[in-house]
Amino acid sequence: MATTSFLYHTLGLKGYRHLCTDYRGGEVIHHVELHPKKRRCRECNAPWWKLTLAGSFRRRFRALPVGTRPQWVELHGHLQACEACGRTLREPILFARGKRRCIRRFERFVLDLCGRMSIRQVAEFLRVGWDFVKEIHKEHLHRCLTKRRLSKVRYLGVDEFATRKGHRYMTVVVDLETGMVLWVQEGKDAAALLPFLWKLHRLRAPLEAVAMDMGEAYQKAVRQVFPHVDIVFDPYHVVALANRAVDETRRDLYRQLQGPDRKVIKGSRFLLLHAGERLPPDAQQRLRELAEANEPLYMAYLLKESLRMFWKMGDEETASAVLDEWIAQAKASGLPHFERLADTLQKYRAGLLAYFRHSITTAPLEGLNNKIKVLKRQAYGFRDQEYFKLRVLFIHEPTPSFAG
Repeated sequence: MATTSFLYHTLGLKGYRHLCTDYRGGEVIHHVELHPKKRRCRECNAPWWKLTLAGSFRRRFRALPVGTRPQWVELHGHLQACEACGRTLREPILFARGKRRCIRRFERFVLDLCGRMSIRQVAEFLRVGWDFVKEIHKEHLHRCLTKRRLSKVRYLGVDEFATRKGHRYMTVVVDLETGMVLWVQEGKDAAALLPFLWKLHRLRAPLEAVAMDMGEAYQKAVRQVFPHVDIVFDPYHVVALANRAVDETRRDLYRQLQGPDRKVIKGSRFLLLHAGERLPPDAQQRLRELAEANEPLYMAYLLKESLRMFWKMGDEETASAVLDEWIAQAKASGLPHFERLADTLQKYRAGLLAYFRHSITTAPLEGLNNKIKVLKRQAYGFRDQEYFKLRVLFIHEPTPSFAG
């Protein structure tokens, strides 16, 4: 009785009788069988008194180790002939999940270790294959994923990240209110995003706005499924376009100039791309010298800095006036790269002003991309793409320090 209680409290073997324990080759093997009155038909769930034992089988399951010594549970099972449904089937195994050859407590132990060690280290510690540990973790993530609820999602962030060299990308979608990763799919076109958006549409999610860069593909997908939802263009990507325009202007001028004028421009790239309010005193002096030496380049710098101020406006009406003024200045500047940028901002004006109604950005996604890079680097890549996507879907949670 004491051993039966021990197995119940430590290994979770509820409803089983202990027969004996063997100690062979440094391993502990507990022999158990199902209590007669706990028997049920696997097909119709008929009670024990309608069952007749019609044969036997044995199956061994990995249990929690005792220190470094492996521990096993060997089930002395039976075939059961049911009077109710007329079928003869093996008895259900209550302490294991599906066809897995380990008890549920062992699975729980593996998942706890995965929160503190890499999959390879867990496998070495428990003396099992790394793929066995991976499958346990993968199945657990699948179960957790089915419990997610998408019916209350209001704000989304959409971006892509590179999975490997050769322009291989994945689309990732994040709930900007909770930080939860909701969707990961290969590709960076509309087809990668549409299945998730249609799923939200079927659930009647109260979606209000989606933050993204200025790529056409994601806009097309959102407009197709949610035509009345606001699209908010991320400030970081817009400022990146302005920085690119400054840098291209600098390169054009450098190629045109000769002698001392060219030397003034040389080495000014990071000075021009730096935020004005964070320039140290020596850089400010260099900027003043650059302004005196090359007026067009300094004008490009001022246009970039004034565009950054757009997102600091207090309301949409003021921001609209500021944007219109900036577009007019850029078109009148005579700088080709800023003229093209002005046309771009004019085209996407609604998405820029939508920021003042929702104040969302893709900043959480930028941090998430760094986490994904660390995940890939620590695991030395993932051979199982489905498992990789599951890991990304739960990367926002307090996760293992090691990935694979």
